[in-house]
Amino acid sequence: MITHHVRIGFAGEIYLARAERRIERGRRVLVRTPRGVELAEVLSVCDDDGTPTTLEILRPTTHNDDLLIKRLQRHKVRAVRECQAILAESESSAVLLDVDQLFDGGTLVLHFLGEPDALGRELTDAIVRRYESEVKSIELSDLMQSGCGPGCGTADAGGCGGGCSSCSGCGIASARQKQPLG
Repeated sequence: MITHHVRIGFAGEIYLARAERRIERGRRVLVRTPRGVELAEVLSVCDDDGTPTTLEILRPTTHNDDLLIKRLQRHKVRAVRECQAILAESESSAVLLDVDQLFDGGTLVLHFLGEPDALGRELTDAIVRRYESEVKSIELSDLMQSGCGPGCGTADAGGCGGGCSSCSGCGIASARQKQPLG
């Protein structure tokens, strides 16, 4: 296994993650973290390959992943803007900075300036629930949970017509079958 420095999330936090092979700098990858599967950017290969890490690079993103990411991004941007507008109009002191969107198509991690008050949390939670409902209604979340067909993400499955290596759903379904990180 080769250890890489990767940048993840809104704040651009840098972590160590292992991959089966060397991945070039600047490449977008899917990384399994304790929060779930997340989009990351490879910054460099780590010189000290013995450094322990629990993060795993699942694979570089594919063209299909990029299409899915764009679609999810549109929904995320709308949810962030709506949260920020509602908070600004309310009596809440909460300030939403941005949101990390996990690659499961349904999980948002909100980042506030300081700790949000109860009203701010209540307002944003309602919008997040609506966002998650919208994403589920367009079946993105189902695809990310179960893949494109019976046995998706397994070695035995033909899954999607293009083969599991080209299918975002297959890649995520396969990652979900692995043991959770502890």
